[in-house]
Formats: sequence, C-alpha cells, structure tokens
Amino acid sequence: MRRASSVLGFLVLSVLLATSCLSAPARDNRTGVTDTEVLVGNWSPQSGAAASYGVVALGTDAYFKYVNDQGGIYGRKIKYLIEDDAYQPARTVAVVKKMVEQDGVFAFVGGLGTATNMAVKDYIVQHKVPNVGYATGSTALAYPPNPYFFALQTNYDIESRLLTRYAIDDLKAKRIGVIYQNDAFGVEGRDGILDELKNSGVEPAIVISYETTDTDFSSHAIKLRESAADVVILWSIPKPTALLLKEAEKIGFRPHWVSSTTNVDPIMFDTAGQAWDGAIVATWLPPFDSPDPKVSFYREVFKKYYPDRPLGQFSEIGFAYGQLFVEGLQRAGKDLNRESFIKAMESIKDWNGSLAFNVSYSPEDRQGQQAVAFARANLSTRSYEVFTDFRQYGKK
Repeated sequence: MRRASSVLGFLVLSVLLATSCLSAPARDNRTGVTDTEVLVGNWSPQSGAAASYGVVALGTDAYFKYVNDQGGIYGRKIKYLIEDDAYQPARTVAVVKKMVEQDGVFAFVGGLGTATNMAVKDYIVQHKVPNVGYATGSTALAYPPNPYFFALQTNYDIESRLLTRYAIDDLKAKRIGVIYQNDAFGVEGRDGILDELKNSGVEPAIVISYETTDTDFSSHAIKLRESAADVVILWSIPKPTALLLKEAEKIGFRPHWVSSTTNVDPIMFDTAGQAWDGAIVATWLPPFDSPDPKVSFYREVFKKYYPDRPLGQFSEIGFAYGQLFVEGLQRAGKDLNRESFIKAMESIKDWNGSLAFNVSYSPEDRQGQQAVAFARANLSTRSYEVFTDFRQYGKK
C-alpha cells in the first residue's frame, strides 16, 4: 500500500512539475497583467539632490489616471508604482528588483537617470521587462538596440553636438567652456561636445566636472571665469546648475549659458533666479505653456490630477512617456503580454499622436525622437521661448 501511494504521489508530483514548467513562460509573459489591470513600475528621485525630477513621474501618473477615468485600455486600468531611488544607482537596483520579483510589474515607464538605468539594464533584459520612455537620453541604452528598451527623448549624442554647433554657428563663440556631471550622463555629454569641437577645429577654453554630492561651486565659477569663456555649455542637473550660476553671479561672471534639456523647467527660476534669465536651453518637446492643443491637453489633465503642483517641462516630459506607453497598449490589443506589446511598439512609425513627434521604432531602431529646438529662459514670464525650429544632427 505504501508503495502504491508512493508511486501515485510521484506521478502526481511529476504532472504538477511538468505543468508548471510548461506554463511558466506563458505566465511570465503575462506578468503584471490581469483582465482588469496592468501593473507598471517607475523609479525616480522623489528625494535627494535630483528631487526636482520627481515630478516627471507625476506627469506620467496624471496621464495614466486620465486614461483610467476613460475606462482604461481594453477594460484594464493602469496601476503605477513609483519608487524613490534618490538618484542613487545602488538604490535603483534594490527598488527595481523589488518591483520585478515581489510586485511583478509588467513594464517600467519613465525610469529616470542615465547611471540608474545603466545599473539595472542587464537585470531588466535578463527578466525580459519592457522599459519604455526611460527618462534619459543615453545612447548606450538605445545602441545597440535590444528588444526591451524603447527610448523617446532625443539622445545625448545628438543633443550635445547640436548645442555645440549652436555655440559655434549661432553665438559665434570665441572661447567655449564646458562643465559636466561626473557620471555616465555627464561623460556622454562631455564627449559629444568635445568631439564636435574637435570636428570644428576648436579648442575648449576649459573642461571641468562636478560630483552630484557637491554643494560648493565657488571654485568651479572661479575657474570658468579665469578661462575667459564667453560661452559655457552646461551638462548638468538643476540643483548643481543653480548653485554654480549663483556663484558666478557673485564674482560678476556672466557668459552665455547654454544648457542641456536637463534644466528646461520653471524650477530653475526659483533656484537660480536672475542668473538664469536669458540662458539658452535645448528642448525636445514644445514649451509647457505653448498654445499648441496637445500641450493645452497636458496642462488641463495635469492640473486636474495634481492641482497643487506647478506646471512645467518636467511633468510635461513625463506626460509624453505615459502617452507612448498607452499607444503601445492600444496597439497590442486585448490579448496583452510582453511579446505582443513589444511587437506593437515596433509597429510605431512616424507617430505624432502625442507631445513628441516623428517617433518610430523597429527591431533595429529603439531611439524614438531625433531632434531638439532651442529656447531662451525668460524670468519675467517664468517660461522658455523657443526661437529656432527643431534641428536634427543625424542618427548615431
């Protein structure tokens, strides 16, 4: 009797194990998806030195709330988990593992930061989790393309070269200084700037770096002044940028400040004040206060769900990430899984259905948008006035 029971037990266990093994890929492919919900994750700095970027995730969340109030996508509501990583790659690793292994997210949308994305890139690919509209222009995440990463923001290689060309061709700069953040984000911008200067036969007046933990920028300002730079290209994030410009004001150093899109938000008027007035900033989206109906829609929706938060380019950027993800859900259809979603994203060609424009993907191309325009910071109106068309440098 014991032998018969053992044999029966073995057979039952074998069937269960075989069933489990056969069903695992299908179950994994639909992780985070039920008939009524899609679970989506985000990491972003809701605290720390880069906390001003935390509102990017709120822009995405506002659009998801709007979509949910319209009935969702094929009856599914989007549940958006926002985890604070404080812009620290080690914390990013921890919160991403939690969202994949404990929460079981279907995808990530708007994960912010170059170094943070790089810290979890291999893990995300290994677990086959789509990473859509990540909040960085890092070329290393889009080139070479992999199936799970979909960039939207114009990449830093294109942007840094266009900034440099603007300084040379439009501003007729005689001496160009460069300050960059000493991490993967900053180094990529620095390298693009220096390579474009070299292509033009121009020697930089000075190239200096800062750490994200720096709080004293007096020596940086003095070094820039001593270089006699008439244009300084800022490859930096808001808080350090504001600290630098205030120090420069103290010593009467007032070059043309030309900045990456990482500083294109009204928060700069609060933190940098008069020193920010007239700064030139790259932007890959129309200004947040544009009369464009697509931008008006962003303002209406964001203020509905976050009435106490100010409008700005950062939340608008997050809104665009949400629009991209929802477009992928719509194209994937009712039978949603990661494979169908990726195929749906790859069907996007010259898409202009959101704040972004001319967005395309394929198995060989994960870049998304390819252009930036230039805007001038206006302190009196607390806005950014675009004064060029959107310029392309060319695909990397």
